[in-house]
Amino acid sequence: MKHYLTKILDNPMIENPVKEAPDVHKHFTRYSKGLFSGPAVKISQTKDKITIWCSHEYEDAVLRIALALIPDEIINVTGAIVSSINFIPLIDKIGLGKDFYPLKSKGKSVNYTTMLKSAVSVEKKLIEILSVMGTPYVYSLLNFTSEDQKIILKIKKKPPRPNSKNPEDSALGAKLKFCILKIPKTTETLKAIIDTFAQDFVDEIPIKWKSITIQNTYEITNLIFPDKEEGLSSRKFRLNTLREGKLKRVATIDSTDYTNSVEFKV
Repeated sequence: MKHYLTKILDNPMIENPVKEAPDVHKHFTRYSKGLFSGPAVKISQTKDKITIWCSHEYEDAVLRIALALIPDEIINVTGAIVSSINFIPLIDKIGLGKDFYPLKSKGKSVNYTTMLKSAVSVEKKLIEILSVMGTPYVYSLLNFTSEDQKIILKIKKKPPRPNSKNPEDSALGAKLKFCILKIPKTTETLKAIIDTFAQDFVDEIPIKWKSITIQNTYEITNLIFPDKEEGLSSRKFRLNTLREGKLKRVATIDSTDYTNSVEFKV
C-alpha cells in the first residue's frame, strides 16, 4: 500500500477523495485555508545500517517497511492504536483479539484508543493487515523488535497536538523524534525506501549519499463544501469538505536542497 503523499504525487486531482481515497482525505480534514506544515522524514545510511526518523503521519509507511523486513512470524508489540471512531469492528474483522479493543475517551472531543503497555504476542500477518485496512480509520503507533535485534521500530504512543502554539513542537528536530526505525542495509531495501519517501527526487539522488531529509508543506487555497441538500450533520459536513491547494516538498540531500510542488484536490 502506498503512503498518502505518494498517492497525491501519482494522482493529485482525486475525483472523489471521500469515497475513493479516505486514507488520503483524512489527513486534510482539520485544515482551513492557509499554509500548514506537513510530515517530515530523514533517512541516513552507513555501510551496514539504515535509520529512518519521521514525524507523525509518516509512521504508517515506516511500519509497513518494518513489517516487510522482519523475519519473525510472531512479534511482540507494544504502543497504541488511535482513532476518532470506534474500531472494534475492524479489530474483529482482522482477528486481532480483545487485547486490541479500544477504550472511549471522556469529554467533548471523543476518540478511541488501544493502549498496549505490556507486550502482546501476535501474528505478524495480522499487523500487516491492520497496516493496510486500518490506514483510512486509525493511527497504528506500534513498537516491536526482531528476535535477532536487527530490526527495531519505536513510535511514540500519542500523536502530537495539531496546530500547537509551542514553536518547538513544529521544529524539524522535534518532529523527527516521533518515530525511529533501524534496519540492516541492502540494495533492495534502500530502493524501496527511496520509492516510498522520495520517488519525485530519484534523479537528484547521487550514487553516494549520507542522509536525505524530506519536508512537506500544504498551501490550502480553496474549500469545496458538500451539497447542503445531502442533509449531512455538521460533523459529516466538515469531514466531507474537500481541500484544493499545493503540496510543496523540499528534499535536502546531504547539504543540497531540491524542491518539487504539485497542485492537488483531496
